[in-house]
Formats: sequence, structure tokens, C-alpha cells
Amino acid sequence: MKFLKITFALLLLTSCSSDKNLGRNIQKDVATDFLNKDSNISSSSPSEKWWMEFNDPLLNQLVELGLKNNKDIQVANLAIVTSRQLNNINITNLLPSGSAGVGRQRFSSPGFGSNGVSYDLYQSTFDAAWELDFFGKNLDRYKAGKLRFLKEAQLYKASAIRITSEIAQNHIELKRLQKQIKNLQEISNLREQLSAIAEQKERNGTSHKANIYKAEIDFHFASSSLLEAQTNEKVLTYRLAVLVGTTPENILEILSQPNGKEIFDYSSGLVPVGLKSDILKRRPDIIAAEYEIDAADFDQSAQFKEFFPSFNLFAKVGGGSKDLGEMLNRGANIKDIRGTVSVPIFSIGHLLAEYKISKAKAKIAILNYEKTVLTALEECESQLARYINSLQIEKHSKHSLSASKKILQIDENKKRLGVISNEEFLNSKIAELNSENQMAQKKSESLLGLITLHKTLGGGFEGYEMHFEKDRVFWKERKIAAND
Repeated sequence: MKFLKITFALLLLTSCSSDKNLGRNIQKDVATDFLNKDSNISSSSPSEKWWMEFNDPLLNQLVELGLKNNKDIQVANLAIVTSRQLNNINITNLLPSGSAGVGRQRFSSPGFGSNGVSYDLYQSTFDAAWELDFFGKNLDRYKAGKLRFLKEAQLYKASAIRITSEIAQNHIELKRLQKQIKNLQEISNLREQLSAIAEQKERNGTSHKANIYKAEIDFHFASSSLLEAQTNEKVLTYRLAVLVGTTPENILEILSQPNGKEIFDYSSGLVPVGLKSDILKRRPDIIAAEYEIDAADFDQSAQFKEFFPSFNLFAKVGGGSKDLGEMLNRGANIKDIRGTVSVPIFSIGHLLAEYKISKAKAKIAILNYEKTVLTALEECESQLARYINSLQIEKHSKHSLSASKKILQIDENKKRLGVISNEEFLNSKIAELNSENQMAQKKSESLLGLITLHKTLGGGFEGYEMHFEKDRVFWKERKIAAND
């Protein structure tokens, strides 16, 4: 008995000394501003529907379909519903439980009289039980369940941000490939013309046969590059079908809609990123990890309270009668009201192990939160650096393309004046197309960097509220009052 008292006192001290804010201490170390600064980076709040800034109706349609039909998002949606119902189960532990019964018994005895004695007895009972939650054990479990329900809502948002980003990235890569395929087709045709010119020059004796082989190598390389790009286009298209939750046939029909935007029509300039410290309040994975800290704290508290006595009330009322209509008015009546107190004397070892497990899980939740914050900071800083540099690379590629176009224009004038041959002009045209393909590549990389930056910032769904209709979750835009 003395050992139990000492153990209980130590547990009480350990529980009271736990620091619930331990995992949030890392928040104090998060700086206000990002390390990477640039004229294209703004400290204003990030856009919520950032994909609409591309001004592409087709992209908007794809994102809308993805948010509605993507299977990962639907699973995350059902996880919210499941968590909500589990929390409803926890609510019932705070309330009394009751059961009612109605029965009929037939009694007969052949020992009395010639025909014996027989009669029916009708009975009705109502039983109720209630665990009095004096120490708040069941209330703590309910609070933990509610926090995990809110956590699932944040994980849904994280899935929505990821799927939206992947749809936008696939769409941009498709635009880049479409431009490159168009140029590669023209390059392949020009290489075929150069191969014919090399053969003609060899027949005229003005060129070596080796030049024919070089021309053939260039032609087949251009043709293989074209086939590779066309294959990648199909792969990206089918991947996009999975992201929007439809079949390859349907996605081909959607993508066949008239859309005049090319890769060079998209802007990748100024982007609002907000403050670095705001990431803690915006990224759904960080918010979810913070909810888990609080939920684990309540789990630990509830488990600690298992050491306390439990108080239960039981009540039973009923009646019996030979007449069904008089079952509750006449006859035998049953009334039983009693209370019990349970003390976990012989299960102390099991409860102690369960408590240590809950305490370890609470520490794991803190460590996971700290890891999530550090990972988010690394992702944001790294992606900012990539995006800033990609804009500079895009700028250099743009100047290179501009120079290639000027060279082509000069060579076109030279060809018209007869200063250079058609072969030289075709090579100049190929160089300009290759430079344009290179520019398309760098443009898409800066756009993909912009999309990834929006993803790492956790933007996109702050203005949405969760609503339930039966067992389905709906996300609606939050109405902002005029004075907000």
C-alpha cells in the first residue's frame, strides 16, 4: 500500500511538471523575414487562389475537377468524416447509458387440481448506468478526439494544396512540351532538307561523303528528340488524368478545348510570400502537428486519471403483472438505485505502462511538430533561392533567344542578297529554334518554381470553411463581412 502511495505521488508530480508548450518553444526562434530577398519577392500576404493568377481558364477547370474528383482528396475527406464520428462516440462516454426490456414468462404446475395451474407474467424493465466524470477523464478523451478531427481537416487542406500544385505543374510542363514539339517538328524537317543538300553537294563533287553521314546523324537525332518529347507529352497527359480523377479519354477531350495560351504567355514575376513567421499559422501540416501536440496532452491527462477512483451510478426500475395492460400499474415493482466506487488496485502495473506510453507519444508529437516546422522553413528558404535564381536564368535565356532571332534576321537578309547559301541559312534557323526550346525549358522551370513556392508557403485554402451535410464534407468560401 505504501508503494502505491509513493507511485501515485510521483505520477502526480510528473504530470504536473510536464510542459505543454515545450514543442512551441521553437516558434520563438523563427525569424520574421526570409533570408532570401529580391525585388520580385513581396512581403504582402500570399494569394489564396494563386493558380487563377495564370489567367488560364483551362487550368482553372482542371483544378476544379481535381478538387472534386481526385481520389487522395476524397480519402482525406472521408478521414474527416471518420474522425468526426469517432469524436461523437467519445461524447457518449460523458452521458448516461440506458436499456429497456419487455418480456413474457409462462408458469405452469401440474400438481394443483386436475388440470394443474398455469399463468403468464409480463415484465418490463429499464436499466441506466452513468460513470460520473469527476476528474474529467472522459472529457479529456473527448477533447483529444475533437483536436484530431481538426487535425484531419488540416491534412485535407495539405492534400488539396499538393494536388492543386501537381495539376498546375503538369499543365505547365504540357505547355512547354507542346511548344518544344512544334519546334522539334520544324527542326526535323530542316535537318531532312540539310541531308538532301549534303547528298546533292556530294554528287556535284563539292562535298565529302562524311558530310552526308553527319547530316544523317543530325536528322535522326532530331527525329528521336521529337519522339521522346511526344512520349513525354502522353505520359504527362495520362498523369494529369489521375490527378483530376478521370480517364485518359476524358482528359484528352478536356485538353482538346481551344486554348490559345503558350508557355511564353505565362508570367513568373513578382510573388507575395508574406512573413516568414506567418508560415506557422498558414501551413496546414504545421497546424495539424500542433493539434496533435494538444491531443496527445489530453490523452496523457486522461490516461493519468485512470489511476483515480471511478464513480458509477446504476438504476433499475420495472414492473410485472399477469395482465399486459396493467404491467406498469399493478403487480410487482422493481426499484434499484445504487452507486459503486472502483479503485484500480490490482491493475496498477498495466495502467503505469499505459501512462508511460501516452507520455512517450506526447513527446513524439512535440518532436514531430519541431521537425515539421524545421522542414517547412528549409523548404521555403530553399524554394525562394531556387525561384529567385530561376528568374535570373530565364532572363539570360531570353537575351540569348533575342540574339538568336537577330542573327536569323541578319542571315535572312544575307540569303536574300546571295551572300550566304541556303544551307547556312537553314543552320541559322535551327540554332534559333534550339534557342527557343531552351528558353521554353527555362521559362517552365521558373513557372514550376513559382508553383512549388506557393505550395511550400501553404497558400490556397485559407478562405474556405468546412460544412457537413449528412456524412459528406463540403468546403465553401468564407464570406467576408464588409467591416473585416
